[in-house]
This record gives sequence, C-alpha cells and structure tokens, in this order.
Amino acid sequence: MPTSSGWDKTIQKITSGDHSSNEPQLLDALEEHILCGEKFTKIYEISEIEHAEAQAFFADADTTGSPYGSTFPLPLPDQEMECLDGTPVLSRVIKNEDGIGGVFCNWVKITTREKILVSEYTDDPSRFTSQFDEIVGLKLENVQLFNVVWLPHEAHAVEVRTDYPDGMKTDEAHAIQSTVRRTFNKLVSFELDTPTDLFGLLELMYNDDNEGQVVELGFTTTTASVKQEKMRKPNTDLRTEKYHMSGKNGLGTPIEPYRMSIRWPRVQDDLKLIPELTLAGTARGRSNMNSPGAVGISGASIRNCAGRADYEFVVQRIRCHLAAQNTATNPV
Repeated sequence: MPTSSGWDKTIQKITSGDHSSNEPQLLDALEEHILCGEKFTKIYEISEIEHAEAQAFFADADTTGSPYGSTFPLPLPDQEMECLDGTPVLSRVIKNEDGIGGVFCNWVKITTREKILVSEYTDDPSRFTSQFDEIVGLKLENVQLFNVVWLPHEAHAVEVRTDYPDGMKTDEAHAIQSTVRRTFNKLVSFELDTPTDLFGLLELMYNDDNEGQVVELGFTTTTASVKQEKMRKPNTDLRTEKYHMSGKNGLGTPIEPYRMSIRWPRVQDDLKLIPELTLAGTARGRSNMNSPGAVGISGASIRNCAGRADYEFVVQRIRCHLAAQNTATNPV
C-alpha cells in the first residue's frame, strides 16, 4: 500500500479496512521473514553423517507441544509470554528448496531508547531544552524471538540464525546464540562447538572491488592509528571515496580492517533491495582471541533482507570467500 501520507495514516488506513483476504499471503511473508529477517548468524561445519542426522531429526520432529505454537508465526501476548522461563522451544519445522530447519522460540526483555518530546509533557519546554540537547527515555519491552537452526541442502553445515532486533546489545546476541546452540545440541548425538571464523573475510571482501559497496569500515594502520569511516549515501563505496583513497595512498602500506558493513544493491521483480552484511571484530584483531579454538569473528549480522533470496545471496557471498580463503591456505 502507498505510504506517501506517512506510516501513521497508512497504518490507520490498513486497520480501518477489511484485508482478511490477504491474511494467508501476509502470514507466508511473515514466516519467510522469520527465516531470514534481521539475523545474527553463526556457521558450523559438520560432517555428512551429522548433516543427515540433523535433517532427519527436523523431518520427524513433533512441535505440537510448544507453548508458542498456538499463535505462530505471530508472537504470544505479553501476559502469556511472561509465564514462560525464556528457554528456547522448538515451535515449528520449515522445509523449502534451500534446506530444512527448526524455529526455536523464546522471549527476552530488551531496553529501547526513545527521544522524548518535552513539549508533550510540559507547558514550558524551555526549562529543559535550555539545559539538554536531547532527552531520552528508556523502555523495557518484551520481545519474542524466532531463532532458526538451519541445514542448507547444498552444504554440510548448520546455520544458527538468531533474531537481532534493534536495541539488542552484541553480548546479548552472543548469549542467545549460545543458548540456542546448547538447546540444539541436546536434540542430536553430536555437538556444535566452534563456529567458522569469519575474520579473514574482512580483507578478502574489502580487496574485491566487485564485491558490493562498503558503507562502514573500521581499520588499523601501520602508524598505530585506529580509524572508523561511514558513508551511507546511495550508490557510494568507501573503497573509492577520495578521502579514504588519499589516506591509503599517503600511508603507503595496506590497512587492516577489523569491522566492515557491506551492502549489495539488487533488483528483483522490480523491487530495489539492499541486503547488508556486518562483520564486527575489534581493533585488536585476532590477537585478542587467546583460548584454544577461539575465533576472531564468530558471527555475522545480516540485515535488510526482503526475503529468502536476499539472505541466501549474502550467505553465498560469505561461502564464496571462505572457499577462496581455504584454497589459498590449503592449496592442492
């Protein structure tokens, strides 16, 4: 529906009409969003036998006992949610031409920040605006998560895709990943342990001029400086931005990326799509990972996907560069 009148009037127009005939299509779209919308993803390589076992488990899984099943793919009402302990529960199995997997639902409290318009609460806002540039309120909100454990048909791997809504901190996203992983490990005979290290993709993707558009970049230099750059205008790429290029040329040595957001403008069925991948490490690079089996970047944030095609495209770009990295590391 057209949104030229703004979201508030658009929502009012939708809620005041009868759109029940469109409900099946909307629910299908919501289920697809559950599979691939705003996800934090970790990839675990497994054996062919383990892959077959996990596929068979999901194919035969019974989800009728899930407390989240009665409203799926819609979330539970808050009062019902709060009666549950937050443990992920297998609530639906989804199978399509890309693979098969399970949706593990749970709920968390997320703190969101909202700008407060002082004029709505006082007749004399100048008392506050003269002292503060901005007044922000914090709001605790119950959020149901639809976390996915996915087995692609074309790779012997498990993708743990957990929801990554606005307001969720990175350490919270990692904690949810660990909880979902442990829940899945109890359901099969093998264990997901160490995810694929994605740190090497930073340099590979950055140096590939044909790979999307870099819109955010954090990097270190041989002069011991730490830089962070951002440029989100349409059809722009930090790699070719004049200031960035001048700095690199003046340095004379390669930069070392530790954080990067890259997007791919795509057109599908006359829709302009811009899926985005963020690989977030630290300026210390891999050197901060001292424990055995630890990785530099264990997960990827994949956002702005309008559907499965977008998400699978981004994952394929990840796998393409992982394969190139493995080939370079282990030449035949």
